[in-house]
Amino acid sequence: MTTYEFLEIANTDDDDNFEKKNFISYEELKKHSTYSDGWIAIDGIVYDVTSFINEHPFGDTFRGILGTDCSGLFSSAHIHVNVENLLKNERYLKDNNINLVGYLCTNKDNLHKDDDDKYLDRIVYKKLNNDKFWLELKSRVKQYLIDNNELTHYSLKEGIMYLLYHSIIFLSLSYITWMNGSVLSSILLGFHMVCASASMSHMVAHFGFTKNQLLGFIALHFMDLSGFSWLEWQIVHQTHHNQPHSSIDYQTNQYIPIRIHKYVKPNGHHKYQYLYFWIGILFYHLRAFPMSTIWLIKNREFIRYKYEIIGHFFSKFVFISLIFYCGYLHGIWKALMLLIIYSISFSFFAFILLYNNHEETHNVLSLNENINPYHNKFSWAEIQVRTSGNWYPTNWILSFIEFHYGYFNYHIEHHLFPSFKPILLKKISPIVRNVCDKYDIPYISTTFIEVHQSFQRHIKKMGLEV
Repeated sequence: MTTYEFLEIANTDDDDNFEKKNFISYEELKKHSTYSDGWIAIDGIVYDVTSFINEHPFGDTFRGILGTDCSGLFSSAHIHVNVENLLKNERYLKDNNINLVGYLCTNKDNLHKDDDDKYLDRIVYKKLNNDKFWLELKSRVKQYLIDNNELTHYSLKEGIMYLLYHSIIFLSLSYITWMNGSVLSSILLGFHMVCASASMSHMVAHFGFTKNQLLGFIALHFMDLSGFSWLEWQIVHQTHHNQPHSSIDYQTNQYIPIRIHKYVKPNGHHKYQYLYFWIGILFYHLRAFPMSTIWLIKNREFIRYKYEIIGHFFSKFVFISLIFYCGYLHGIWKALMLLIIYSISFSFFAFILLYNNHEETHNVLSLNENINPYHNKFSWAEIQVRTSGNWYPTNWILSFIEFHYGYFNYHIEHHLFPSFKPILLKKISPIVRNVCDKYDIPYISTTFIEVHQSFQRHIKKMGLEV
């Protein structure tokens, strides 16, 4: 079958004609999620990109989206190029060793309340070329970038400046914490490492920092220096970006037994979750510190180069060495106390900053056990908006946090354009709000306090439904 014939069939709406279409289930697609065997689905067509990854100048960006429907992320990452049309070009596919596999079956929910597959998404499917909201939004943001001569990534100079900024603060606070034994400094270090991980490591994982690979590799390991693994984060977090509020169950429930979504099986203890949630998260880092390394060892198929795992272990070694040296200087109990305080600080600030979803952002996917009625109605872009929310600073402290944290209080914009450098998120927010208003899509933006009050209302509601 030629590429033209393949695409002609893909554009038909006859999803029940299995004789005409070679359907690939989402479960089958998920099995091909590594660099040695990588498939992706874009606008209903499944491609084998295993050979193409090595030819792509930034092949590492495929990690975390292999084995998924990544139509939205794919379109968002290529804002200046109509790369969707390239995939309809038979010569382009042949020259880049991209093979057509089949058609993605999108006629059912792929995550059930009894399913414990941590990487299985809920898909709400709609073709990008049928999504007027996304096409207009992408066009207007692209025009803004052109009119204002804005780059989507930091320049090399800007990247170095941000890296130096976070490095100097890290070194200063680490010295005061571990060498001088300061409790206050350990609290500030926990806060800083959350912000550095979010604004640098997290962005490199999204390919949204700089285009310099060496600088990106260094920035990535701030997350490992904090005690986590950037590689684990990239895999799980990219799944969350494909279809928000899917893998977030796994990200949270592996450490805290809470019920955020209706399809999570309720238990008696959930009725108390609004009380123990903020207690449980304080120990998130202590558990994640060893588990992130164990995850890396168990999931070695996601490691592309040996130096990636060497970098992780080296960063963890630096972190542990500082603790041991503190024990040598001030005694083991003082070192352990500072570690616990740092860990609690990191956990608290991670959740108070990262868990900023308003209760209304859970009303689309998470409150519905059966999302089949949403197929072909909500697009990827609309889901990004409806399942995200922004908060805005109301004082100078929150304004500083907004900058230091990397402007991720503009969560809607980050989900729509995850490969954009952080500072762009705030700049394009008026455009996003305007287009959302035009298409009657709720754009949630509220105060920092209201975000957390509303989230508490939501988890209390989910717990009382036991």
